[in-house]
Amino acid sequence: MEDGTQLRTGDLLAIAAYFGLTMAIGFWCMRKNKTTEDFFMGGRSVPGWAIGISLLGAAISSITFLAYPGNGYAKDWSYLVPGLMLPVAAVLGAYVFSPFYRRSGYTSAYEYLEGRFGPGARLYGSALFTIQTAWRLGSVLYLLCIPIQRLTGWDSMTVIWLVGITTTIYCVVGGLEAVIWTDVMQTFVFLIGGLACVGTVFLWPGVGPSHVFETAFADNKFNVAADTTWTLNKETLWVLILWGLVSNIQEHVSDQGKIQRYCAAGSDGQARRAVMFNGISCIPTWCLFMFIGTCLYAFYKVVPDPVVSTLKADEIFPHFILTKMPVGLSGLVIAAIMAAAMSTLSSAINAGATVLTVDIYKRRFKKDGDDKHYLNVGKIFTLMGGIFMIATAIWIQKAAQDSFLPMSFFITSIVVGGLGGVFCLGFFSTRANNQGVIVGICGAILVIVYLTLSAFDADPSYGVNVLPDSLRSPTHKFMIGVFGNIGAFVLGYFASFLFPPPSEEQIKHATLWTVK
Repeated sequence: MEDGTQLRTGDLLAIAAYFGLTMAIGFWCMRKNKTTEDFFMGGRSVPGWAIGISLLGAAISSITFLAYPGNGYAKDWSYLVPGLMLPVAAVLGAYVFSPFYRRSGYTSAYEYLEGRFGPGARLYGSALFTIQTAWRLGSVLYLLCIPIQRLTGWDSMTVIWLVGITTTIYCVVGGLEAVIWTDVMQTFVFLIGGLACVGTVFLWPGVGPSHVFETAFADNKFNVAADTTWTLNKETLWVLILWGLVSNIQEHVSDQGKIQRYCAAGSDGQARRAVMFNGISCIPTWCLFMFIGTCLYAFYKVVPDPVVSTLKADEIFPHFILTKMPVGLSGLVIAAIMAAAMSTLSSAINAGATVLTVDIYKRRFKKDGDDKHYLNVGKIFTLMGGIFMIATAIWIQKAAQDSFLPMSFFITSIVVGGLGGVFCLGFFSTRANNQGVIVGICGAILVIVYLTLSAFDADPSYGVNVLPDSLRSPTHKFMIGVFGNIGAFVLGYFASFLFPPPSEEQIKHATLWTVK
């Protein structure tokens, strides 16, 4: 496996065992799916500890598995700063958002938007989420192919079909409960894979933990304090803090995958503990993969490899897996990379199918169907999500490789659409109304488009020049989502005073101040 053209027998067995266990969990959960509550909400009876681990698994993608070691190798730990804001958002999720959604009885977050701000807000939110999910599915699956192709020598199409079909099958047959339990298994797989890499470095003759820590401290590899200058036009500590705080709060208030897990727990206490577990456990998990990069930095100072100097930072970890990991363990790590991606993909597929069924099909096309009908429709949308995921990944692989990153950056920035600000406006303000929210959404879209174009113009690698230099915003690209959400909240709030206040019935049980 030195050149990545073939896998050893032990590695293949480890990968085969992983896929076999994943499929077994999906079919084991199939027997419980009798209603839409079972399929979309796990019967609202999943243990809190499993939901907590599932939240952790969904938060760690295959890109995190590789990008964090790459950043830890090439730079320092400053990119942990946004993640350090997660516990703040988790407290809100555990004590504000989770109890609210559980008591409301909603199946999707966008049902809440309609009750609070009318059908237009629900359509806007569900449409954006569907587009965002479709793009995320294809891009995550495509990006998974890059390291797996390098590690195994398999053709990228083989990886797309293998991972895509497996993920789709266990989502269709097992529903949310299968997603949660496979997330649990997959989380243990990628944690064991990460620890195996650290263990390999620690046990390597002439390296060991003392050398790793001495080298890291000497070269400031553990540094998390980025540039502390108070400015928003470059990657400062404050930009990373704001970015992490706003993006994490947005996920906890509006991400359908998280909301389904809130409601899947057997009790409020279990849901609260699950959210807090995720808020706390993500940080040591991210630290583990940053530390892998630090270990590799120290390792290659003792074990020189001329190939390393020719590789990009994100390619160092795959090269180490290929050339230094023992047989079987390298297969486990490859399975771990797949597991990190599949936990993200399965969560997105199930959440997307829920929104399509509840917020679009049931709301717009067939309101009087029985539960069995909606269960079958949900399975069909899950299957369609898997097919679309594979098709999108193939399209990206064939047609958009050169422009993928700027394209992904632009689409992701647009489709978040200030939804976090809209949800917070509904939760925290009794004065916000339908008309004000429309103004806030329109303002957020304009802000996001303007800042995105400014970011493209400022980076010559994108080859974009739309705005004159005098009109270009100097704001760092990480602030696009921050200002989009702030714009939706602030503009929506003040614009609401130009129109009549909402009725008591409209805000009854719909805000933090009026919920019982």
